[in-house]
Amino acid sequence: MEFGILSNGFRPHTSAGQTYDEDIAEIVLADRLGFRDAYISEHHGEPPHINAVDTIPVPELMMAKAAALTSNIRMGAAVKLLHLQHPVDVAVGAAVTDHLLGGRFIFGFGTGFGNPAFCAERGLTFEDRHERMRETLDFVEQCWSSEQPFDWEGKHWQGKGVLALPKPVHGRPPMSVATDTDDMLRLAARRGYTAMFAFVESAQRIKEKISIYVTEATAHGIVDPIANVAVARCVYIADSKQQAIEDMREAVAIEVGVQAQRGFLTMMKNRYGIEIKNDRTAIEQLVAAGLYIVGTPEQVTEQITKFHTDCGGWGTFMIVAGKNWADRERRAKSMTLFMEKVAPELRELGKAQALAAE
Repeated sequence: MEFGILSNGFRPHTSAGQTYDEDIAEIVLADRLGFRDAYISEHHGEPPHINAVDTIPVPELMMAKAAALTSNIRMGAAVKLLHLQHPVDVAVGAAVTDHLLGGRFIFGFGTGFGNPAFCAERGLTFEDRHERMRETLDFVEQCWSSEQPFDWEGKHWQGKGVLALPKPVHGRPPMSVATDTDDMLRLAARRGYTAMFAFVESAQRIKEKISIYVTEATAHGIVDPIANVAVARCVYIADSKQQAIEDMREAVAIEVGVQAQRGFLTMMKNRYGIEIKNDRTAIEQLVAAGLYIVGTPEQVTEQITKFHTDCGGWGTFMIVAGKNWADRERRAKSMTLFMEKVAPELRELGKAQALAAE
């Protein structure tokens, strides 16, 4: 089993630069602690964010700065919104980032949170975003593989004499996708992309998606497809469960208040049957729902082990970062305790899973 962080940036507004520095500090710490991956959420501005939350719409720029401060950790977007940009620009930007990271780049993609405004801002249609993303994906891969100029006459994108340079470091970087459509999940399985599952998804829904992914991958000869599954949860370790809850209470209440304006809480209720109140008790509700895993190292290990069983297994476990829980020192302590106390126990769980699959 491998480990990563999902830098799901959501810090109360100070300045974008200060927020980015906090995020990068956590990525640097994750590299030092031995996390393999760092995924950075691509968040575009919406009216509820104005003077409330600092966003990071171009995570590749954060990766480029973090690359100079880290040695081993791989970095990718979670996720790059492929349906919003011309594929040539996506392909070139990814390849440049791959080189700046010295081959540590992961091409993470998806359609993201379903807000029509992102498409409208760019003169694009919202209804066909999934179809446009699929065409973008194929266009990008041809940009990376073609050594000669080519034309592209698609339904959504066109290009004449396309020659995308530079090429990625190793031909095609590792690919990861977060998707809510079964068709894209099956495509990812066939092509060997990592399937990522958001920290807001229920264990039951994750299990259903993993089953679709593993079945399709196995049918196409992919060995040990469960190794290409990555799941995330909000994890915070303190001296006690109650202390963890209190450390998180204010920041969680602020985030829930903003997310309520975006319709996110309604989506949680409709899709997963989880009703989160927009008040200071939200943290207790999120913990009770299993979306936040908090407590001592022993309590956290027990909860993640149960989550692993409920989901049917995975290859990478990501803990959520990019939040203003408590302060930098206590967040660093939580990450450190996770890798020192929890990760070794989970690695044994991963070994048992691998043996069972043989």
